[in-house]
Amino acid sequence: MRSPDMAVSAVNTFRLRPGVDAEEFEKFSAELDRPTCLSFDVVLEFDVFLAEPTDSEPTETHVVEIMTVSSWPEWERVRDSAPELKPVVERFDELVEPDSVSTLLTRKSPLPQEN
Repeated sequence: MRSPDMAVSAVNTFRLRPGVDAEEFEKFSAELDRPTCLSFDVVLEFDVFLAEPTDSEPTETHVVEIMTVSSWPEWERVRDSAPELKPVVERFDELVEPDSVSTLLTRKSPLPQEN
C-alpha cells in the first residue's frame, strides 16, 4: 500500500463553458492558475493540454490538466485554505463547465529493474 504522503499526480479533465474559447482559458492558465499553484512548495509540476475540437464535437474544447504534488493531504490543506487561490477558483468556475470536471489521482509506475 502506498503512503498518502508520496507524490501523486491529479489528472483533471473538463470542458470549457459555451462561448469560452481556448485562448481565454490559456491566458487564465498561463497568467493566474499555474503561476499561483506553482508558488506553493507542495506543487511540483503543473501541465495543461487542450484537445482540439473534432467533427463530432466541433464547438467544445476539452482540457486535461496534470498537477503533481508532493503530498495530496498537504495540497488539500493548501487548496482549501490559501487565500491566494480564491481568484483562481472564481475564474476557473467562470470558464469551465462545472458538471464536466473529473479527477483521477495517479502515481507514476516505476520502470522495471535492469538485471
